[in-house]
Amino acid sequence: MKPNPGYCPAEAEGKRVRVWLVHGREGSCDDNPMSPPGWAADGRTGCNWAITGSQFDIAFYQVIQ
Repeated sequence: MKPNPGYCPAEAEGKRVRVWLVHGREGSCDDNPMSPPGWAADGRTGCNWAITGSQFDIAFYQVIQ
């Protein structure tokens, strides 16, 4: 696991990531088995990498695809 730098890391661009949020749980994903795993790291539906002080900020990430 790598800490969130506050912006989309170059290694994650165009890929999918698994995230752990500040509140201590893994970010939930769509339960649809046909959906790809994790979250899109960037793009129109990508993660919000900003560090705002919210408990829903990304704390850590792992590139998975």
